[in-house]
Amino acid sequence: MEKIKSSAIISANIAVLGGGPMGIYLSTYLSPKAKEIFLWYDDRKKAAKIEKERIASVLEDSIALPENVHVKSEFDFLKSGSWVLVIAVPSRLMEGILDELIKILDKNSSHYVFAFTKGLLSISTRRKTNCITYSEYIYKLSVTGELKNIEYTAVNGPNILGELKRGHHSFYCLASSGTQSVEIFETLFGDSRSHTRTYEDLMGLEVFGVMKNPIAIACGIASGIPECGSNFEGELISLGYSEIITLLEALGIPTRPVQEYGLADLIASCTSRYSRNKAYGHRFVHKLISGEDRPNLIERIELFFNPAEFIQKEVSQSESHVEGAFALASIISLAEEKDVDIPLYSILFQILTRKVSPTELIRFVSKSTSDEVRHISKTTTKRSGLGTASGKKFQEALSKNVLRHINSQPGMTERIVKQSSLLVKSLEKRYKEAEESKDITDLLQIPKEIQLWNEVEKKFQEKGNKDLTKILDFYVSEIADDYKPFLRDTLINLIIPIRYILNGFKSGTGLPKIGGCVKEVKALASRYDILYTPTHRSHLDSLEVAFGLKWLGLPVPRYAADKKVMATPGLANVLKSLGAYMVDRKRNRNILYLECLTQYSTMMLEAGIPTLVYPEGTRSRTGGILPIKTGILSTSVDAYKHTGSEVIIVPIVLSYENVPEDEEFCGKGKKSGFRDFFYKRKEVYMDLCEPIPVSRYIHEEDPVGVIGFEITQGWRKYRRILPNQLVARLIVETGTEVKMDELRNLIKETILTKKGNYLIRDSDEILKRGLKILKQRKIVFLENENVKVLDHDLIQYYANMCVDEMS
Repeated sequence: MEKIKSSAIISANIAVLGGGPMGIYLSTYLSPKAKEIFLWYDDRKKAAKIEKERIASVLEDSIALPENVHVKSEFDFLKSGSWVLVIAVPSRLMEGILDELIKILDKNSSHYVFAFTKGLLSISTRRKTNCITYSEYIYKLSVTGELKNIEYTAVNGPNILGELKRGHHSFYCLASSGTQSVEIFETLFGDSRSHTRTYEDLMGLEVFGVMKNPIAIACGIASGIPECGSNFEGELISLGYSEIITLLEALGIPTRPVQEYGLADLIASCTSRYSRNKAYGHRFVHKLISGEDRPNLIERIELFFNPAEFIQKEVSQSESHVEGAFALASIISLAEEKDVDIPLYSILFQILTRKVSPTELIRFVSKSTSDEVRHISKTTTKRSGLGTASGKKFQEALSKNVLRHINSQPGMTERIVKQSSLLVKSLEKRYKEAEESKDITDLLQIPKEIQLWNEVEKKFQEKGNKDLTKILDFYVSEIADDYKPFLRDTLINLIIPIRYILNGFKSGTGLPKIGGCVKEVKALASRYDILYTPTHRSHLDSLEVAFGLKWLGLPVPRYAADKKVMATPGLANVLKSLGAYMVDRKRNRNILYLECLTQYSTMMLEAGIPTLVYPEGTRSRTGGILPIKTGILSTSVDAYKHTGSEVIIVPIVLSYENVPEDEEFCGKGKKSGFRDFFYKRKEVYMDLCEPIPVSRYIHEEDPVGVIGFEITQGWRKYRRILPNQLVARLIVETGTEVKMDELRNLIKETILTKKGNYLIRDSDEILKRGLKILKQRKIVFLENENVKVLDHDLIQYYANMCVDEMS
């Protein structure tokens, strides 16, 4: 936000009406321009809370209210003097607020209203007053109430809040009923990145500002339909613009200026990732696809008898103000009164009232009558009866799939065969290392693997034979799980209470603490194939995820386990019976092995088996998020292409108060043992991030790369910032020693200025809990109210855990 020069301070009374994100932003922005700013909020309890705590939320960020901003929930403060009123309330409140203002404002003073709110009068008020817009309504009220000195100014964009907040260039299109308002507005909002344009057509600017929002919702819906991209959205904007012009002409409003004051605002609302209306449309489709959108009996009755009221009620329950949905019924009613056909708005209304599928947009835009346009709810769901597939038959099918895929790639078989001699040399070297480290699994298996590769090379050299059957069967047998549901359920039910007892019955020691998009994932998991993609911090990760998912009643996946974890054949058999399949990261250049691994993961998804993979590839030794390796993620795209069945990727972020292997990762020369995994583990948090349907990105040039990016973004958004991590980071940033008071102030400042999913937001509690954990681990110590570092490696490790989120 650009700083306002002190010379710009004005003496008028200023009030911002609206305690939502836009109202809070505007009051904060205007605070340097006046001695006092009054922020009115219709919710009395929330107003009192904000006034007391002096902290408010704007688009997931917490901001401190300036000292000269006073939060009110009544209108009494408006009784005397001249007022500049900036209105940013939901349109459903606008008529009532205008009624109150006319009653309470001083009739002998001048008042200036700047309306950021977009809306039309309700159908009943329109019929009663013969007015359409808020400016007409306030004029009629002012005449009746003898409030003569009031100027009303409509404010249009493009000025989307997400960009205003970031200090981006923004534009204000104004039309006013008076002559002084423009000068006042430029004094209040003028800076080098805010650009003002004025127009004479107040009614036209108001109506256009309302009608653009439903088009943005339609674009949001289109963005959630796999077959639709930017081309389709561009056509939607064009058709919507044409219908707006048609209605404006019927209202007798000049349409030529619309290109100046409306087109840019329409395009920004329909394309910006910060657009609330577009985001609402996208969420609407996502809820339909997931099956989360299931109106109950009362809601279905409402839909039948009063669909317009149902939409408004549904939107009022959301956190953001989606004016396009509120205005939709009024726009259609106005068009009917003027005998104007606006089919795009009518179809959107039918979609939002569940009368037709969102894919009706495709029929409308493409003028298609083909049955190929599928119903959105018919995205192919998971196949039943395959969730427990494992054993010999599955292994045989895997071998056939791998051979089929290899043979379909020209020259692939020959490349694999020619690699045999190099692989044998590599395996011989690895066997010697296994003798030194006493790796039982390698000592037992490598001789057999060497023998099989020698046979492959011998047959090729003697007879030109490229038979890979035996070595393929060896890899398939090694990789494949031997899942036994009863055994896994029994062990999960046994281990959870044991951990709880051994840790002194402390909360969070048996299970991870779970948060995030639980409800949404549950709805999706009942309908679609699931691929879980957690962050990887510890060998405990798979257990924590399994415990958490079991507790939630979600399908527990098959998961990859490193060969190191399966240290002995006996342990390997136990883990495989629990649903683990073996991954040997040392074979990262073995073409045949990698093909087996990829096909195995793809086949599980194709068979409807919930699966877990670690996109980072290995445990993070730094504490931070590692770059994603997209190879294993490609299996989700392959499975979707092969079957047409939707695959839902569920990113999961795990946050550890103490990582059992932290000393091992920090080069302390200590191998983590059984005791570490039981006793060093304290509280663990497991958050389910926003699910990612593969179909949404299947038409991208690089779908796997885009999905990988979305997974990382989900991790960063939902990852908990724990007290010890935040304290560690701030200590590292200030040096090796910091005063307690300074650390407390740094915590307060960080919470206010840095976005993040903080476990707690009370600075005193963060300092207390964070230091307690760091002191217990002997990472820091306290001396004369100074915090000093004992272990620089470990404090850096935990500091790294919140760098990504707070950068």
